[in-house]
Amino acid sequence: MRIEAPVSFWHAGDLPPRYASRDPRQGDFSEQTIDVDLRRCDFLRPPAVLWCVVYPLLAALRGSAGRLLVPENLGTCIYLKSVYLFSVLKGAGVEVDDRDVPERDDPKVVLPLTPLQSESHVEQVVNHVLDKLDASSFGAANLRPVVADVFGELAQNAVQHAESPVGPFGLIQFYESERVRRFACAVADGGIGIRRSLERNPTLRDRVPYDWKAIELATRERVSGTGDPLRGIGLSWVYEAMAKPGRQLIIHSGIGALTVNEEVESDARRTTLFPGTLAYASIET
Repeated sequence: MRIEAPVSFWHAGDLPPRYASRDPRQGDFSEQTIDVDLRRCDFLRPPAVLWCVVYPLLAALRGSAGRLLVPENLGTCIYLKSVYLFSVLKGAGVEVDDRDVPERDDPKVVLPLTPLQSESHVEQVVNHVLDKLDASSFGAANLRPVVADVFGELAQNAVQHAESPVGPFGLIQFYESERVRRFACAVADGGIGIRRSLERNPTLRDRVPYDWKAIELATRERVSGTGDPLRGIGLSWVYEAMAKPGRQLIIHSGIGALTVNEEVESDARRTTLFPGTLAYASIET
């Protein structure tokens, strides 16, 4: 099976559903080979990079032979190597033919693809991110703690609820162009997803018949699959923090996705599968 990504690859919703919606978490997933074809890609955003990690790793757990066909654009290849995409996949047995692609540190990669192992490990990673941001010239100084806090909440949420041997992984970058300067942070896992997590709470089971309904409910305060009234605060805080000018939040779980900013209506929609959960936050500075 080959999944071909577009020239500008934003997130899993850009992929052809005929193949990309085959769920490697399911027991009936039987594809012998998986090719993730990035050859036409000139640009990948962090949500796309994280899909390129999660999907092949889940397929590998099912016994599929995986292969990443790297971009023909050398600059894009160098970027993907700098965020450790190639090394993460190779370490899991996925074939990546990146010959002659030079190693080059990208100073704007605040945190390359990093596995998040536990709640205490997330705290260590967040402290490292803060130290790196404080030592940099990236963005407005008053926004750097916001970036670290948002990433930390998303990462803790993933660690607590993923229930998967794949992920969570985190990634933070700083983008700068003539028009905009922004921080971008993303966290993703190949876990059970938001709907199945909320279904663990009997009082919520009938309220989340679809992935998109579950995402909408999960952003409300004190909604949790645990039923604990003291839980379910972090994601709702992120939701409120990102519904401001110059900010954007995308939550993609299963076949549901929610986009939040000051202009876009925040109703979730049906889209191509993300096999697990992804959260992406963009903060303009």
